[in-house]
Amino acid sequence: MSANNNSVTPPKKRGYFEVSTAEIAELFVFKGKPVARVKFILAMVGMLLTPITLIGALVGYVRAYIKFEYPYGKDPDLYPLMPIHRVAMVLGAVLIWCVLFLLVYLALTMLPDDWVRHGYLIAYLFVNLVLSASVYGAFRYWRHGIRRTLIESEKFGTAKFADESDVMPYLTGNGIYLGGSFRLTGKGHILTCAGTRGGKGTNLIIPNLLGLGDYRGSWVVIDPKGENTAVTARLQRSRDNRKVVVLNPWGLLSDHTGESQSYNPLDILADTSDNNLVDDANMIAEMIIPYEKADRDKFFTDSARSVLSGLITHLATAYPPKDRTLVTLWAWLRLPQAEWGKLLEDMSVNDDPVSGDAIKKSSQETLKLMATGDKTWGIIIAYLLQGTDFIKSPALSKSVQSGFDPYTLADGNTTLYVIIPADKLQSHSRWLRLVVSTTMRAVVRKPNKNVCFLLDEFAALGYMPEVADVGLGLYAGYNITLWPVVQTLVQLQNIYQHNWENFIGNTTVRQFFNVNDNFTSNYVSNAIGQTSNVQVSRAWWGTVSAKGNPRQLVTPDELRRASGENIFTFMGNAPVTYYPKQAYYDMPELTDANGKHRYDDNPYYKK
Repeated sequence: MSANNNSVTPPKKRGYFEVSTAEIAELFVFKGKPVARVKFILAMVGMLLTPITLIGALVGYVRAYIKFEYPYGKDPDLYPLMPIHRVAMVLGAVLIWCVLFLLVYLALTMLPDDWVRHGYLIAYLFVNLVLSASVYGAFRYWRHGIRRTLIESEKFGTAKFADESDVMPYLTGNGIYLGGSFRLTGKGHILTCAGTRGGKGTNLIIPNLLGLGDYRGSWVVIDPKGENTAVTARLQRSRDNRKVVVLNPWGLLSDHTGESQSYNPLDILADTSDNNLVDDANMIAEMIIPYEKADRDKFFTDSARSVLSGLITHLATAYPPKDRTLVTLWAWLRLPQAEWGKLLEDMSVNDDPVSGDAIKKSSQETLKLMATGDKTWGIIIAYLLQGTDFIKSPALSKSVQSGFDPYTLADGNTTLYVIIPADKLQSHSRWLRLVVSTTMRAVVRKPNKNVCFLLDEFAALGYMPEVADVGLGLYAGYNITLWPVVQTLVQLQNIYQHNWENFIGNTTVRQFFNVNDNFTSNYVSNAIGQTSNVQVSRAWWGTVSAKGNPRQLVTPDELRRASGENIFTFMGNAPVTYYPKQAYYDMPELTDANGKHRYDDNPYYKK
């Protein structure tokens, strides 16, 4: 069998004294250990320069370690020595001799001459050696005590509050104001959880709309009560070429908010040549008849959405712009039987080149559902009637005419205020859902500059697949920042059930203040993490014992109490930080040298 060409030939056997010059040279090379070398130098310092010098140097080391390394949990290693350690050791050695010379001078001038004694060199060196060994032994014992303390301090967890280096990316640049000195300057989403009357408007929303973070982009602001609009709209309008749009169907605080404009959610379907038209119609149908995570009537709600999507697509492709509104859709679903049949017949002959086939199939599907019997069709039509009932509001029906173009949001220079009275948050939440989803879809269709969707009272929107299932994961790539604001995490859990933690996992910044419920306080306390509370027993020569015990860095009770005055914030993967709340009217930067405020008076607080 032939030998392998790649095999290594074993070395030739050599005699006992057949060694190379390189091997002899390697034999006499001394590779000292750095730590051992430092220890040797310290021993020589103590032996030749007296233990006094050694004591001063080690005291300097201890001082530098406690100041610059111990707070960060670093071991008291002798190698490598930081520059500050070297300086501290030299200064310690010099200062101890200065003190000693001062004491000797005082002793020589104040004590009798016969008290002064002369030692012999050997005794001098021997005593120095013994004392140096004692000094270094005490220093070594101190180091071991520190190490024991550090080990115990990490035994059950290492949770801590963020220091400046952890949150440095959020301390510079222009972006969304997060409170304190922090800003979100890059892409990402924000979740704010603040209890009732927590001041989310005065501390975060209004300062942003007054330009405190100098965010460069468009805003879409859900504004229950119209308070944010009343305080900030003037400043927004005063900016160069900025377009400010107010959707205020019910005329809430109209004297303070300005003229209301109209917006037709179906305008995103204006381009009938778009292959996305049917998908967008499905999305609109979902906003009108929402998905429910625990939907027991899924067949009926799915069927209702399918019928509604077909009607929306037919309306967008077969009727003139003035008729393409939600009001037409509302009227269609309330047609008498004969006229309803005529509508389905028209759908069956829709010849739109892009969506015509889908509309025809929808007509056939609707006829099949109607043929299943009065009970089945009756439940489906009931869902359709209930879902579109909000459109009958006279104030709302006027505001859903064509007006504001949602595609302008992507210019980065538009502010859209969406005002709704607090008492209509539930009854007209479908209108809010339509506004948010269609404007968001318009930005995604033609992305350009930054757009922030500031979704106050987010829970009132119900289940929002456009946000939870798609937006949080993908829309940051379209320069969209989603900023849902909720009162408790329980609200998210009730609506999104097993998927609610998507809002935690897919947001860059998570803020909590005025936390009052147990679930949120426990969740945030656990998210902050556990630390080790170390009990240390000390003597004058160092640490005698150290024992660690587990402890939440912030307990739920501490969080509830502290979050009344502070905002607890997670930024990226950094540890939690917290900072005091500050209302916009207490911010000096929002008032110029002449005493003129950027903000207007809040109409809900009369002087």
